Amino acid sequence: MAAATDVRVSSGENEYTEEDWTEFSRTGPGTLAGRYLRLFWHPVYIAKDLAAGRAVPIRIMSEDFTLYRGEGGKPHVVAFRCAHRGTQLSTGWVEGDELRCFYHGWKYDGDGQCVEQPAEPEPFCSRIKIKAYPTIEYLGFVFAYLGEGEPPEFPRYPDFEGDGIHEANRYFMCVSFFNALDNDPVHVYFVHRAPRQDFRDWKGWTPTIRAEENEWGRANYISRQDGRVDCNLRGMPNLVIRKASGEGVGRSAESPRMDFLEWKVPIDDESHWNVHKVLVHLSGDDARRWEERREADVAARDVDPTGLVHQVLSGRLYMDQIDRERTRMTTVQDMVSQAGQGVIADRSDEHLGRTDVGVVHWRKIWERELRALAEGRPLTQWARPDSMVNS
Repeated sequence: MAAATDVRVSSGENEYTEEDWTEFSRTGPGTLAGRYLRLFWHPVYIAKDLAAGRAVPIRIMSEDFTLYRGEGGKPHVVAFRCAHRGTQLSTGWVEGDELRCFYHGWKYDGDGQCVEQPAEPEPFCSRIKIKAYPTIEYLGFVFAYLGEGEPPEFPRYPDFEGDGIHEANRYFMCVSFFNALDNDPVHVYFVHRAPRQDFRDWKGWTPTIRAEENEWGRANYISRQDGRVDCNLRGMPNLVIRKASGEGVGRSAESPRMDFLEWKVPIDDESHWNVHKVLVHLSGDDARRWEERREADVAARDVDPTGLVHQVLSGRLYMDQIDRERTRMTTVQDMVSQAGQGVIADRSDEHLGRTDVGVVHWRKIWERELRALAEGRPLTQWARPDSMVNS
């Protein structure tokens, strides 16, 4: 983190210093990184988990909201509390496409407009409106735009709309979203290795990393000793795309091609949702058999990764003592390595090396954008080009 400085920049109602330009993990209301993230659409819920006629509370970037699905199926995101006495709106009832407060029956439409005050002899609904946020259901998620003003054009991912097995899921991660974004490709060989793997010959497969900015964010090119070159794609501000063949850590050559689209969505400063869209390229009987195996595998993994992570970090459990068949081991490994830096990493005492060029490059992009936002200058308009869609 940069040292504090007397240089201050005013942006609207907020005043920022140079320290804020590198404070990537703080995303609450009014923070510079929080303002930046709110300029983008984010997946805030798994669509299938929200039944028609139901409401739930959600927390994103240290703010609470109400998500409900109208009886006709349309999702809406509105303020967390009723404008009358402040009761939590998710405890109320969905009626048609509107939400009625549990406490005194005030009712709101999907735009946040109060439309009914049943206990008031002289209703004043027209003067009451709570915040409402644009929502779109896509790829198995409910997306919301939580910023001010008109939302940007909604980004679509046609290469994840095609035939195959579609999965939409999310995992709780007890660490800042930026710790996860700050991850590097070299960690795979260590964090996700087999227990007690011998490293005596590790220099023989040390990759060379090259980082390049593109229209969507950043590409990491990982050149291996055997001549193979992999590409790790990051989309600003919090996306990762992985298109994998059968080979890879924990995968056999017979595994099907599985494409992953991931968002790191802050819950608060110290935790986030790792949101996954997965497209498995199988059809017919192969798809049916794969789904049966997948269902059995998910059912068997009944141990919460978060509790295991806390035990490992407190010294009460070792990684090689974990039953890999009963938990999402990759999630445990990632959380241990990332939360082991501190749930919000202190980067002031790091000693980065040649394989960290992608880490440095990514941070510089973020710092540049946050500084531009603080100074009121134009921001980069990120867009995924067709060449990435078709690759």
